[in-house]
Parts: sequence; C-alpha cells; structure tokens
Amino acid sequence: MVKKKDGALRMCADYRKLNQKLVKDKFPLLLIEDVLDTLQEAKVYTTLDLRNGFFHVEVDEDCRKYTYFIVPDRQLEFNKVPFALSTSRGVFQRYIINIFRDLTRQGIVFSYIDDLNVPAKEEIERLQKLKIVFEVAKKYGLEIKFKKCQFLMRKVEFLGHIVESETIKSSITKTLVIRKFPEPTTVKLVYI
Repeated sequence: MVKKKDGALRMCADYRKLNQKLVKDKFPLLLIEDVLDTLQEAKVYTTLDLRNGFFHVEVDEDCRKYTYFIVPDRQLEFNKVPFALSTSRGVFQRYIINIFRDLTRQGIVFSYIDDLNVPAKEEIERLQKLKIVFEVAKKYGLEIKFKKCQFLMRKVEFLGHIVESETIKSSITKTLVIRKFPEPTTVKLVYI
C-alpha cells in the first residue's frame, strides 16, 4: 500500500518483472504544454479529477492472470487496470481521449490522464459545458472525485500550473523543491 497525497491508501503491486516483459503501449501521452495552451482564452475554469482513474478500464480476461498479487490467505488478480503496470497510463489516456474526443474537438473539455479541465469564456457557456461533460461521464460510468474538483473558478491549479485568463505559470508547490535545493558550496557540487 502506498499513501496518496490526501492520506488515502492505494493498493500497489510490484510489477517490475512483468513490466520488463510487457510490450510497451505506443499511445502517446499528451504534452502538458499543449493541454495548457488550449485553456488560454478562457475566463472561467472547472477542473475535474476522476476517482480511481485506471480502475475505469477493464483488463482483458486473458491477461488478468498476469496481474495476480498475493495477500495473506489467497492469490487475487485485477479485473480493472492496476496502477503499477507500465502500460496503464497509455491505456487509460487512450480510453479517456476516445470518450471525450468529440467534446475536445468542440473545445468543451481537455484531459490529461485522469485530470479534466472545462474552460469557458462566458458565464452562460460554463454551466452548459459542465452539463455535457457530466452526461458523457455518466454514460461511461466515470466517477468524479468531487473533493479534488475546482468549480467555476477564475484561477485554478491544473497539471502543476496556475491557470487564469491569458496567464499560465508554474505552481509554487511544484517549484518549491527546486527553490529549496541547497546552493552548491564547492565547484564539485556544481557538476553533480
């Protein structure tokens, strides 16, 4: 078990040996910069986080035996895509892109893995867009983690960036590690 940011626990099996054997999923992950560029003209944003993202995707029945893990009194296998497989991100990104493809083309929603952003330029359009996104999410059984969502905000944190009308900058929490990194005190430390 590994701890999530919110303190909840996530079941995480050790699939290092399996990952070495897996054929890598060639589906390209979107570039964060490209997703952020699509948001620049909006004035109001809603960010949505999908609950247990990968668990929305079924594992092929033939492949489930490879996802087994052992608990004290038995051996279990995943029916849904587990977190620690090297192919999980690509499989899930493809799944989400296919679900929201038409809405993305229309500028209604933009996604990156399990993070969605619904940008709007005008007051009226923001609720209409949200309604459409929720209808599609419901149709496909996608669960939304409302605790992590930001609704109808002029300024949101999304993909490690602060996004507001015509401005995108790195989040302080994401740059804090770099700013707190100790300054080198010797020439040798500069090159490490």
